[in-house]
Amino acid sequence: MIIYKKITKATYPNLSLQLRGLYLDAFTKGLSAQHITTKDAESYLHELFEKGYAILGFSEDQVVAALIATPPSFDEERPSHIKEKYTDTETLYIAEVLVDEKFRGRGLGKGLFEEFEATLSPGITHVLLRVWSKNEIAYNLYKSSGFKDCGSIIQQKFKPITKAPFEMEKHYMVKSY
Repeated sequence: MIIYKKITKATYPNLSLQLRGLYLDAFTKGLSAQHITTKDAESYLHELFEKGYAILGFSEDQVVAALIATPPSFDEERPSHIKEKYTDTETLYIAEVLVDEKFRGRGLGKGLFEEFEATLSPGITHVLLRVWSKNEIAYNLYKSSGFKDCGSIIQQKFKPITKAPFEMEKHYMVKSY
C-alpha cells in the first residue's frame, strides 16, 4: 500500500538521501539517461525545497514516488509567453515527477496528482509542467489529467558516460482550476 504525504523544507533533510537516489535513478538510466553528478542532484533538490514542496509516495518507509512543485519562476528556461501568462501568485510549476522503476505501472503517478490537487491552495488557478516529448507515458498521463499543451523548448543535455551533447524537446503543459 502506498501512503502519500506532503513534505516541506522542514522535513526534507530527513528524506534527502532517498529523494536523491530516486532522482538519480530516474534521470541517469534508460532512454532519458543524462550526466548528472551526485552533487548536482543534491544541489538541485535542495533548491527545489527552498522554494517549493513535494507530495511523496511511501511504500512502508521507503520513498518510491515524488511530485515536486515550486513557483513557476523556478523554471528560468520557460518561454516568455509562459512567463507573462503564468505568474507565481496564481500558478504552481511541477518541476519533477519521479516514480521508482519497480513501482511504475501501478498508478502512482495518478495518485501523486490526486494528492497534489487535494492540497492546492485556493488561490492557485493554474498548474504548469514540462515533459520530454519522448516520454509518451507521462505525456498521456498529464493529458488524461486535464493538462493542455502551451509551448515547448529544446534543452541541451549530456550523455552519462561519454558526456556527448544531445538535445531533448520538452513540452509545456498547463491545467486550469
